[in-house]
Amino acid sequence: MKQADNFNAFYSPEYWLQICEGNITAFGELVDHNFNPLYHYGTRFTPDKGLIKDCIQDLFLEIWEKRAKLTHIVSIKAYLFQSLRNNLITRIKKQSRFSDFSENEEFASQDDSPELAWITDETDALTSSRLETGIEMLPKRQREALYLKYYQDLSNEEIAGIMGLQKQAVANYIHYGILKLREYWKYKTILLAMIIDYIN
Repeated sequence: MKQADNFNAFYSPEYWLQICEGNITAFGELVDHNFNPLYHYGTRFTPDKGLIKDCIQDLFLEIWEKRAKLTHIVSIKAYLFQSLRNNLITRIKKQSRFSDFSENEEFASQDDSPELAWITDETDALTSSRLETGIEMLPKRQREALYLKYYQDLSNEEIAGIMGLQKQAVANYIHYGILKLREYWKYKTILLAMIIDYIN
């Protein structure tokens, strides 16, 4: 395969097998297709652009060097994001700049399917930049879960594996993140109405 036919082709078992067998073209396409999403994900953890790029480059270099031993990987996209996350956390901890990732939080039982419908509607109705602005105001764990869910289209199970959480914990991060986004939009709407009323 010289060019992936569609988005999902980059994560198909057949495509991954080509990389594991040493297909440099397929590997180059995988790097090109995933570098920017991985970089954006890295900004969830640190503003150090150089560090993020170094970790991404190290990740792909390691994949290429160990490709023959990676044929067992099933969820390629989740593997890439989890590997980058682990690399970044390790590097940041060594630099003593990592914080605010407590695992000791309580979670209520919630179903995130209504939230999925809501955020899909909001994404269609509003610009993606406005959505991202709201997400950036959330706590780090909620930001990360929402980014992986709605920007990278990963399942709760895949996100749980990446973040090292239980599946229900992921559902709760998403649920509470959505609640805060709703409050953000409500506030923005009220503020806009007040400004318009003041101008008029």
